[in-house]
Amino acid sequence: MSVTEYTDENFFELTGQEINNYSLMRLFNILLDEDRETKFMNIFRSYILNDDVFTETALYNTYQVSNGEFWENISYNLYENPYVWWILPILNNTLNPFEDLEDGQIIKVLRADFVYTLVKDLERIAEQKT
Repeated sequence: MSVTEYTDENFFELTGQEINNYSLMRLFNILLDEDRETKFMNIFRSYILNDDVFTETALYNTYQVSNGEFWENISYNLYENPYVWWILPILNNTLNPFEDLEDGQIIKVLRADFVYTLVKDLERIAEQKT
């Protein structure tokens, strides 16, 4: 499968389903396959954070994972929003966010005031695509 171009369509136009403003799905473009008919999203796309995020300790706190917690639980507990869970694995350079977190594991968590800023920036980027 070879990508030939991006489409101007968004998730709602393709599926008729609204997605939450905070959804990870908003990060992925709709692509066309080489047959120019098949549309897909590359959910394996990687995001690399600017190195300043890791050295600027004012942006994040640390959090100790309790037994049985998942990214969504932590996101809800910290931000009162489970839909921004994807920020946490990106911030922690997690290759597979679907693997269990270890009890006692120390992770970096974006400070809550920066989550709002990040989401607003992503919304502006999404609006520019349309």
